[in-house]
Amino acid sequence: MASAVRGTVNGTILVAVGEGILIGIGFMLAGVPNAALFAVLTTAFAMLPLGAWLAFGTAAIVLILAGGSILAAAAVAGWGAVVMLIGDNFVQPALIGGAVRLPFLWTLFGILGGLETFGLIGLFLGPVLMAALLTIWRQQSGPAPDQPS
Repeated sequence: MASAVRGTVNGTILVAVGEGILIGIGFMLAGVPNAALFAVLTTAFAMLPLGAWLAFGTAAIVLILAGGSILAAAAVAGWGAVVMLIGDNFVQPALIGGAVRLPFLWTLFGILGGLETFGLIGLFLGPVLMAALLTIWRQQSGPAPDQPS
């Protein structure tokens, strides 16, 4: 259970930092004002459901209001969406699943189900519960020990 919690927290934080860095590079290339600040906000909000979407959406709007092109703002929004979709749907479940020895699909179901059922804390609790259930399943379905006669 401890490794499941550690893997979930580490996976969530590592993915949020990676997403913040990649999207922050996009902010700088597109010319978003205060790109470093928006990158830090994106990193912080990436740990919340739909938080990073709000951060890079706001950055795109600020870019337009600061006189940037609509094409650059669309590129910021598109790049942010691609990074978030890949990070949240593939990288994060792979990191969490590898740490707790959960198959990818079970990890994804644990993250989404925990989030739906328990809210924000379910982001961490869902994979932990899924790992606990899988551990119990593995123990119960394993071969029975030999009985001495």
